[in-house]
Amino acid sequence: MSQRLLALLVALALGWVLWRPLLYPAGKAAVLLLDIYSPALLGTNVAELVTPEPLESETREWIGGIDMRVSWWRPAWGDRHPALLLVNGATPLGNDNAATRQFGRSLARAGYLVMLPELPFTKEGRLDPEGPRIVDAAFAFLRDRAETRGEPVGAFGASVGAGVMLVAAGTEPNIASAGYLAVLGGYFDLDTYVASVASQRQGSPAAGLSPWEPSAEAKERIPPAVEAAMTDDSDRARVRAAFAAPTYDAALAELRAISPRGRAILDRLSPSTVWPRITAPIFWIHDPDDTYEPIAEAFAAEDASRPGQLRLVVPRLLQHAAVGTAVQGRDPFFVLRELWGLLTFTLEVLRLAG
Repeated sequence: MSQRLLALLVALALGWVLWRPLLYPAGKAAVLLLDIYSPALLGTNVAELVTPEPLESETREWIGGIDMRVSWWRPAWGDRHPALLLVNGATPLGNDNAATRQFGRSLARAGYLVMLPELPFTKEGRLDPEGPRIVDAAFAFLRDRAETRGEPVGAFGASVGAGVMLVAAGTEPNIASAGYLAVLGGYFDLDTYVASVASQRQGSPAAGLSPWEPSAEAKERIPPAVEAAMTDDSDRARVRAAFAAPTYDAALAELRAISPRGRAILDRLSPSTVWPRITAPIFWIHDPDDTYEPIAEAFAAEDASRPGQLRLVVPRLLQHAAVGTAVQGRDPFFVLRELWGLLTFTLEVLRLAG
């Protein structure tokens, strides 16, 4: 079966929901997935044929005590829409990251007002204890706009940004009331994430460890970010020792021997420390082959969750942030099954998203 024939089957499988008004979650889910995947499958964006082009704009806003750039995507109809805050991962391109911008357009095409603040710490690749507070301020800024009042408002975090978003949801007053939280390839426990990068292993001592190959970017950026977050030389030395440790357990031991002041910084940025206090439903998407955050982090979050708190889906069509091109070269029937799973998962999210 050719890729084009597969694309036709996918479009037919999803197409029936396009007859429904876009106010319904099924129609929105279909538009969202077609906007993401049909260009790679068909060479044509099918969603563009049935929806108007989203409106894009850039503003400067004072958020959390910081003057920052904010990118916006709006549907090209109506003046009130459910809203979504995007929390970017650690990318030096900031709001110019192509994958994030395309996702913002896809969400707006499906009917959502999307806000992407250019958070300084994610753009600079820093671990900032103030990060959760700033994310919370950004959520409040979106929620309190006249065009979103009374509408559902959620937040979507990618990679390291997802970890900061989850901490904010468990510690800060505004995002705690989010209608839902969505995660793409995040981390659950900062210690185990760092130990995985250091040792190239994932898992836990209880469940067993397995090899994991972090991306070149993760190996390059995570060690200096963790070291720079420490405030004294002894803790910085511990961090260097953790990344030089011969095993996963040895790396964990070095991290857990950091001073109380250093531990407070790491704990402040670790969702596991506030997990019981997060009340919003969490929808977590994690590619099992993710080389930025290991899939073990998602499984640890699932194991720690109370019923109804977390819904985890593990598709192989993401390649971290490159969601649109991940279908290329895949077996057609495999792609069809994976897309159907993503459709049902997306429907769950959008029923809450409005």
